[in-house]
Amino acid sequence: MVNNVPMQGDIIKINLDPKQGHEQKGYRPYICLSHHLVSDYANIAVFAPISNTSRQYPLYVPLEETKSTGSVLLDQLVTIDYNARQWSYVETIGNDFLVELLKKVIVVFQSNQG
Repeated sequence: MVNNVPMQGDIIKINLDPKQGHEQKGYRPYICLSHHLVSDYANIAVFAPISNTSRQYPLYVPLEETKSTGSVLLDQLVTIDYNARQWSYVETIGNDFLVELLKKVIVVFQSNQG
């Protein structure tokens, strides 16, 4: 975290209620995946929720070498205006794990055309 702005790889806790359907609800941890240029210009960032679900899914990646527990849900990305909500910094993940997450999340955006 720099100047009260979550940075890529930071885990924060934030409440995004109200949510609907299968969206993650409540005051929970999220990990910032977007580059700082997004927040520098737009005051938003892209996050993935962290959950202690026991479900196995290729885009659910267990946290590694963190005090936080659970899995990063790469299929449930959200864009958050973190200035409009109360949040708290938890910790920052290691660079190797961040690179792993970024390599896996690209699947969400890949074309299934030819």
